[in-house]
Amino acid sequence: MIIGFTTVFAILIAVLGTALLTAAAAIAIALNGRGRARRAEAAAEAARTRAALLEGELAAQAVQLETLVAAREHERAAPGRPSLREAVALSRHGASTEELVATCRIGQGEARLIQMLYGSQRTADAESATAAH
Repeated sequence: MIIGFTTVFAILIAVLGTALLTAAAAIAIALNGRGRARRAEAAAEAARTRAALLEGELAAQAVQLETLVAAREHERAAPGRPSLREAVALSRHGASTEELVATCRIGQGEARLIQMLYGSQRTADAESATAAH
């Protein structure tokens, strides 16, 4: 069986056409891959930028937290003002207004009010007599 020139030529053209189509498809896929790679790289860069911004914000929040913790520790370490409950207790045990002012570091008005509300009757009478003179 002898194959004619036309048949060989037709087969050759078909093979070359298929090769050209395959090459064109490969180029299209490669170009599409490059586009995807560029988009992926841009997305990665945007993510890195956002991460850097978030790291900065996190560092600022950490500094603020440390400041607040240090302030709270300082408040706990420093001797605080005796509470009004202590003034009430002292008043019930007969402390004078002057003693409440000195011991609890409260004002005269606060001490008098505590004396009137919670003080013993003798203390309240003595304070009223002193205030009247």
